[in-house]
Amino acid sequence: MWTVVYISQSMNTSETLRNVLLNNNVISKLRRARSEGENHCGCYEVLVPNTELQLAQDLIIENELF
Repeated sequence: MWTVVYISQSMNTSETLRNVLLNNNVISKLRRARSEGENHCGCYEVLVPNTELQLAQDLIIENELF
């Protein structure tokens, strides 16, 4: 199962995090966030498998991506 580990209004910030994760062998994917009744709310979500959640959170903190 995939878990949202990060939400950003910036596509660049989301891609930066995804690259950090991929460079550290953490499987991840990026998708546009949707809010109820809207097609796209202007946010992007970075998702990781549940098994990678703790490592992804550690990398976010280590790289000051919060």
